[in-house]
This record gives sequence, structure tokens and C-alpha cells, in this order.
Amino acid sequence: MKPRAAREALPATADRLKRSVVEHYEARLQEHGPTARGMDWKDEASQRLRFEVLCGFGDLSGRSVHEVGAGAGHFYDFLRERGIAAEYSGSDLSAAMVEAARARHPGVPFERRDILDGPAPPSWDVVVCSGLFHVKLHHAEAAWRAFVEAMIRRMVALCRVGIAFNLMSDRVDFRVDNLYYSNPCDMLDFCLRTTGRLVVLRHDYPLHEYTVYVYRSAPLAPAPR
Repeated sequence: MKPRAAREALPATADRLKRSVVEHYEARLQEHGPTARGMDWKDEASQRLRFEVLCGFGDLSGRSVHEVGAGAGHFYDFLRERGIAAEYSGSDLSAAMVEAARARHPGVPFERRDILDGPAPPSWDVVVCSGLFHVKLHHAEAAWRAFVEAMIRRMVALCRVGIAFNLMSDRVDFRVDNLYYSNPCDMLDFCLRTTGRLVVLRHDYPLHEYTVYVYRSAPLAPAPR
């Protein structure tokens, strides 16, 4: 399951793509503050449902969990509220988001980091990403897909146990121009070809998206209820 180098998978415009994503989310943060809407979600209820589904990956208690695109740290709030004793850390491309997360959660490790660039950071048991792949802005489908696939490869390279992420589904009857709609069958095939055979795809919750779990060796037992 050794991924190709992240730089090789991205187009030459990757840096501009990432800068535009940072600008987009920082504008939402400035407009709405460190809230669900400030993370560009419709509301807190849909944000929390995504977190619930991400946690379907398995029992995260006692695991080191790193969130890519952590925003203002709302997933950490969710884990704490649910009593999930994970060793959490978060990173984001946006310095403003990292500052907001640190202000909300003093002492929790949040840092500005581009996992696709620079020296390899430490590895974690589980790497998660919620919402980062949804908003492609003005970028071409091919460029955004290359970014998404490079991120998935890198997330797998940085985990010991597995990863979880979500994407908008193309099984919809209405589309918004700046969103990225992914074919779930194509994504399942991509993961099976590049990350290994231990893949779960969930398309069973009431949002226009799906969530993927990739395991490096064996699926985790579900969290106790």
C-alpha cells in the first residue's frame, strides 16, 4: 500500500488550487466566526451527522487520531461530547483556522500543515478528513480529482490503522457549480486499486454524499454503545 509521491500526482497548478481553498474558507470564517457555517456547512446538524458517520470507522478510544482540514476543531468537540478518549490532533492549511482552533481548545495540538508538501510528518493510528473534498470552487474536475486522490494516498501513508473521509455523491438530481460530485463506484475502485482490499463505502445516510473507510490490516471493532 505504498502510495506514489504526492507531488507526482498533482498538476502544476496545485499551489494555486490550495491557496484558493484557503481563501474560500477564511472568508467563511471571517463572515460567520468559528461556527458550523464558518466552516462552510449548512448547519450544525449536518456537520454533526458527518462526524457521527466518520466515527463509524470503529472504536477510536485510545487511538491517535489526526484530522486533516480540521478547521476550528469541531470534530474534537464531538469526540469529547461522546466520551471518545482518542488522542486527537488537527492540522489545516489556513493559519486563521489554526488560530481559531487553538483559541477554542487551548492545549490541543493544532498546527498549520500541508500533508502533501515538505518532510513527512509523524504517523497516527487513524487519519480523518471531513468536507475538505466537497468544494472544488472554479477548478477543473480533473485537477480537483487529482488533488483528492493525492490526499487520500498521503493519508493512507500517514496512518497505522486506517483513514476515513467523505465526498459529495454524483447520485443527485441537482448540482451546484462549485461543488465536486464524485462517482462512488469510481472512488471505491480507486481505493481498492491503490490502498488495498479492506475498504468500506457508506452511502446510507440522509446527506448527498458518502463516506469511505480504508483499513491497513483489519477493520476495527465498533465503538461500544
